[in-house]
Order: sequence, then structure tokens, then C-alpha cells
Amino acid sequence: MSGAFKTKWVYKSSKQDSGLDLATQVLKNRGYKKSEIEHFLNPEFSSSLGDPYLLPDMDKAVKRVLKAISEDQKIVIYGDYDIDGITASALLHDFLTRAGANHVEVYIPDRFEEGYGLNSEAIKNIKDSGADLVISVDCGVTAVEQAKLAEDIQLDLIITDHHEPPEQLPEGMVALVNPKLESSKYPFSELAGVGVAFSLVRALIIADLSLLTPGQEKWLLDLVALGTICDVVPLIGENRVLASFGLKVMSQTRRVGLRALAEVSATEISEVGESDLGFRFGPRLNAAGRLEHARDALKLLMTSDDNEAPSLAAKLNDLNLERQAMTQEIYNAADIMAKKKSKDFILVMADKDWSHGIVGIVASRIAEKWRKPTILLQVIGDEVKGSARSYGGFSIIEALRSSSERLIQYGGHDFAAGMKLKAEDVDLFSYQLNDYAMKNIDIDSLMQPIEIDALLGEDDLILDRLDDIQKLRPFGNKNSQPIFYTPLHLLEHKLVGQHLSHSKFKFKTRAGKFIDGIAFSSAHKWPELETGQTYNIAYYIQKNVWQNVAKLQLEVIDVKKV
Repeated sequence: MSGAFKTKWVYKSSKQDSGLDLATQVLKNRGYKKSEIEHFLNPEFSSSLGDPYLLPDMDKAVKRVLKAISEDQKIVIYGDYDIDGITASALLHDFLTRAGANHVEVYIPDRFEEGYGLNSEAIKNIKDSGADLVISVDCGVTAVEQAKLAEDIQLDLIITDHHEPPEQLPEGMVALVNPKLESSKYPFSELAGVGVAFSLVRALIIADLSLLTPGQEKWLLDLVALGTICDVVPLIGENRVLASFGLKVMSQTRRVGLRALAEVSATEISEVGESDLGFRFGPRLNAAGRLEHARDALKLLMTSDDNEAPSLAAKLNDLNLERQAMTQEIYNAADIMAKKKSKDFILVMADKDWSHGIVGIVASRIAEKWRKPTILLQVIGDEVKGSARSYGGFSIIEALRSSSERLIQYGGHDFAAGMKLKAEDVDLFSYQLNDYAMKNIDIDSLMQPIEIDALLGEDDLILDRLDDIQKLRPFGNKNSQPIFYTPLHLLEHKLVGQHLSHSKFKFKTRAGKFIDGIAFSSAHKWPELETGQTYNIAYYIQKNVWQNVAKLQLEVIDVKKV
């Protein structure tokens, strides 16, 4: 059954050790050793963070920042327009102003006018504004031209970034701080941009304890958690520690902007979790940069005005509603196009009315529905610009490399990428990609892997097991919510929701116990299910509260014939 829907189950273990709680069992099945499990479940804050001076050029960066503060120089923080860049910018601004810097500004480029990263015109304008020092956050490792320009016009530049370094690194700047550089001795290389910025803060405090009362830097962790979780970096190692403690700080946050954001997104700030950041806070903050300019999202994180915060949060909420409507409109159009391209291995679609700030979101949904790598592009004059999302284990960046001569610009990784090319080349680009896929594709690579953490017996289908699983939070990349499987008898399967896009189930155990199940956005997945049959059900354990009564519910991920 499962194979027909291009999924393959990967079993971590087929047995359960007696005497182990479920969280420990999951970690053991994932390959963690006993000492690692203890540290994972009970992390210590200070001892879990690396020495920030093991990051490349950190000592140079610290000396230059301390000089800027002591000599009352103007500092400009240059951030990216996504949440990682915005949180890193707000964090560094917050710290530097509290540490005594009197002239600190933040510059966020316009996604549509300037594009990603440092740009030469902005560097010139920042110099003309009287700035002495620029500190980039979440960008800059590829800024070879801009670093040379800054050196030529005598504008000191510190680059802090976390993206993969190119073959040619920038030169002429004061410091290049990036845990992914070959020269890095830092024990953890997967920090988000905001995590690197926080490392700079920690290094500054170590160098001069008078900058901030020791321990007060922990109040910055709400921003670290927000950027780290929303940037979807691996939530293991140091990132897990920063996110875990950051969520605790956020539950007591002093930032009126975050409290206002919680209010408009119907989130109880005292009980905030990683899913709230990923699915409620994140989309609203990102909507500003996707539709207009990210400055309003930045303002919300930085404001201390009790009157300004609610109005900014309301504006972001409205922008997100607009973004949702645009997303649905693009999805509907792309879905029709995809149906006409049923023979293509890779879907390549373009339209002048599709905003390139949104197409990445839609590409993910189209790829999931049609189970194919998907590229959506906006036609802008004689060029197109857009995003790619892969499916299964297929590497979309390798496919793009095969047609790189057609691309003006591209970048990304195995699962997601961005690109720009001439509009007249779209059809040929699509042909070349599909020709590459036809010659190189492994059908197994288009099967979505579902990693099963453990087999659960029917006796384990109780709410207490959910309490065990909560110890593994926050969930995210490389620390996914555990997926279990159990053979169950299918009593009922029907489509529900406003657009009949969700699947609702009723199961029965061999002992006669009834269990509800739900699968979201899955109407197309299992058209041939037969009630009265027994299936292996892959699921997340959830709690469903109805009329103040809590019951176990399974969020169904896949269904497979026994």
C-alpha cells in the first residue's frame, strides 16, 4: 500500500526494551549512547556552550567592537530580511545599546529591490552616513566584492554568518566569524545566524565584564530561540540547549513586541512552544519581508512602546492573512499546471503574477502533493526568479548544477534552492532538468522516507506516553517528533474540513479499545483504504481535548497494509 504512494518506512528498531521510558527508548533507537541521553534530557546551560573564542577571528571582532564602544563610534548592524537575520539584528542592537554604544543602527535590505546579503550601494550609503563599523549578521560569507569595497572606502567590516562558505572567501574585512569555516575550532558547526551573534555577545562579556551583569545575557535567549527554531537549523547539540532555555525565557519575556505577537496569534506566552514559533510567530514576522519590507518585523522585536507594539503586531497579522490568500491563489494555479505536466519528473512552472517572496512556500506544498521536486518562478521582465523544493531523497541542487549554464544565479542545498534565469530559457531549463532526472534518477530517491522510531503495542496507546515524549522537546530538524507504528483495525475513514482536505479515522485495538486518528492535508493520499481491514499505522501521539475531556489521538503519517 505504502509503496503506491511513494513512501518507504525506515525502522530505527523493531523492539522495545523493558524498563525504559519512551523518551529514553527513542533516543537509544536513534543511536544515542547512555551518557549522551542523560545530557540530552537534562542539559546544563553554561557547560553546554562552546568557548566563543574558538570561532574564527572572534578575538579580532571583539577588539574592534570594544574600540567602537569606547570611542563612541557609529555602528551599523547589517542583517538579512528573514527571521534569523531579524532576530540576530535585534539581539545585537539590544546588547550593544545596553553595553554603552550610543550610536547603533540596523540596516535590513529590501528583498525585492536589493536581494539577499550585503550589496555595494548599501555599503556606500552606510559609509556616507558616518558609520565607522559594520557588523553583518546571518549574511556576508559570500560578499567578496562588498568586503573589498568596504576596505577601499575605509569602512571597517565584521562578518558574522553561518552559511556554507564558498571557495573564494571575502578579504579585507576586520573579521570573518563563521563556525563552518575550515579554520573553526568551535565544537558545534550548525549554529543559526542568531546563534553566531549570541556567541559574539558572550565573547564580548568575557572580554569586559562591565558591559553587562553576568547572567543578564540570558534575557536575549528569547530572540535566540525564535531565530534558531524558525531557521530550521538542526535542533541538536548547542542549538537544542539555546532553543530549550530560550523558550523558557520567552515564556517570561520582557519584550512587549513578542507579547503583542502572541496576542494576535492566539498564543499563551507563558506556555509558548516550538510549534508556536514555527507556525504562528514565524509566518507573521516573515510576512513583512515577503510582501513589503522586513523593517516592521524588526521594529516589533525592538520596540519598548506599549502602544506601538499592538499596532505593529496587528499589521503583521494582516500581512500574514494577505500572504495566506496569495499563497492559496498561487497554489491553485500551480496545481492546475502540475496536472498538465504529469509526465515530468521535475515540475518547473512560471507566472508573472507569482511573487518570488512566496513561491517557496507553495513549491513545498506542490512537491508534497505531487510527490515530485518542484520549481516555481516569477516572471519579472525578461528574467524569472524563484525557489525550488525537492522531494524524497532527490538532490535539487545537483539537478540545478547540471543546468548551471542556463542560470544567472543559483544557490541552496539538497532540499531547497533559489535561482534566477532568463525568461526565454525557462522551457529549455525545464527540458534539461527533466532529461537529467530521467538519466540519473533513482526511483527510490522519489520515495518519501518515513523514519519509524519504535513499534508501540496496543497497551502503550495511553496519554501517559505523551508525557514521556514531551521530554524530547523542542522538536525540529534532526530532532523530529517521534513517529511510532502499531497494527490497528480500521473502522472508519472519511474526509473532513472546510475543503474536505483532511482525513479522519476511527481505529479499534484487538482488545476492543477505540482510538481516533486525524491526518491533515491528506485527502489525496489513501483513496483505496478499506474499512474492516487491519493496517500498520504510522503516527504521532497527540492529545485531543473536547469539552474539557482529554483523549489520546493519533496524527496519522502513513498507512500500510499488514
